[in-house]
Amino acid sequence: MSRVLLFGGLLLAISACKEEELIFPPQVGQGTEVTEKRPTARPSNLTYVSAFNKNVEIYWPELSDRVVKAQIKYTDAGTEKVLDVTKFDTPVIIPLSEVKAYEFALQYFTADGTPSKVTKTELSPRPYEADFKMSSLLVNPVAGGVTFIFPKTSERAIPGTISYVLDGKQMKQAFNANIMDTVRIQNLSDETKIIDFTVNLNDEVWNRNLTSQNQTAPGLLVYKAILPTLNYSYDANNVVLNWVNNTGDPIDVTYTFDIAGDIKTANVIGSTAAAGSLKLDVAGRGGVMKATVASEGGISTEQIFDIYAPIDRSAWSAEVSSIETNEGAANGKASSLIDGDINTYWHSTWSSGSFNYPHWFVVNLGKEEMLSKIGMIRRHNNTTGGFKTFNIEVSLNGTSWTMVSQNLTFNSEVATATWQDFVITPVNARYVRITMTAPYRVGATSTHLAEFRAYRK
Repeated sequence: MSRVLLFGGLLLAISACKEEELIFPPQVGQGTEVTEKRPTARPSNLTYVSAFNKNVEIYWPELSDRVVKAQIKYTDAGTEKVLDVTKFDTPVIIPLSEVKAYEFALQYFTADGTPSKVTKTELSPRPYEADFKMSSLLVNPVAGGVTFIFPKTSERAIPGTISYVLDGKQMKQAFNANIMDTVRIQNLSDETKIIDFTVNLNDEVWNRNLTSQNQTAPGLLVYKAILPTLNYSYDANNVVLNWVNNTGDPIDVTYTFDIAGDIKTANVIGSTAAAGSLKLDVAGRGGVMKATVASEGGISTEQIFDIYAPIDRSAWSAEVSSIETNEGAANGKASSLIDGDINTYWHSTWSSGSFNYPHWFVVNLGKEEMLSKIGMIRRHNNTTGGFKTFNIEVSLNGTSWTMVSQNLTFNSEVATATWQDFVITPVNARYVRITMTAPYRVGATSTHLAEFRAYRK
């Protein structure tokens, strides 16, 4: 008899469980979802949405016809709240006072008051949409402007403005957040000037009118970033304008070359090359080059280069006042002055007697040239014993000399051996004589020099 009663009780319990499953939706861990995205249709499970605007939204699945009420309990600001819901075809929106974790206890009831088990879910609402956008705003300088990047939170337009003063004039740019999540303020050309920006978001739906202040300077205009990289070089008879563009933005480059009134022009439009160049055939001549660089937001002033063309040294020869034979096979001799190798050098004699200043050398350019500049570089491995003052003379025949510059100073003790150039008034010359008149260190009698070069206009 007892076995029959036990079996009957078990059947009643199983029947009651099945009955509850038919009446009430699945319980915790079986059919409750927490998300930040609103469902686009009625969900198959009970769905909690952690929404903006400090709300929690509850979307209901299909329920048994016998379910007539749901009761939601939670605590907000220290007060227990009880919310009874009888309509399940629309979501329940619960406004909350804080952005923190809340526990929600949900229970269903039938018409006769039979309760379901309690389902507990913990989640946090997100702040008001406008507040979240403002607190997450990213302000970045860009070329010729500033960008304001708002996180995209919904499809709902939230009106906003960005105000600032430019050249004494009040400026304002309107936008709709979400529809336009990146706002760019352009035509700001002075990257050294910090601008005060006032950002406003006005969400009338939730009565949120927010303002923030941001101070930032615009980014460097692309053309300004290019200007310091401009340089020129010679390629045979061509003069080449070179630049570096690491921005990836397009630039327009134009340059002219004036050879005694004969003007040549080259340009490129929309170049994005990281290493760009323009080439002009100038017959190996020197002249005046003018270049401009343009990019979005502006164009540079003319950059002027007074260009001296290197004179081809293939036909050069050299004579010197004396040579030193104890400086190694590659050094000491006259040809070391014009071999194109700054690691070799000429040295006046020191082992065969005392040859005091002045010392000199003569370079035969091979033909008559319009000499405009000469350059010299010290011996690479010695900062003592060099000369300090010198004169420049020129000749067409190697016997009659004309002084073109005198009492010039050469630094023989500069820490790093670098070229030192000297511009002269352009003069026709085939021969150039450099006379070294005094040592850099008092008492020195000999001298030395690594290399000589010459330029024409």
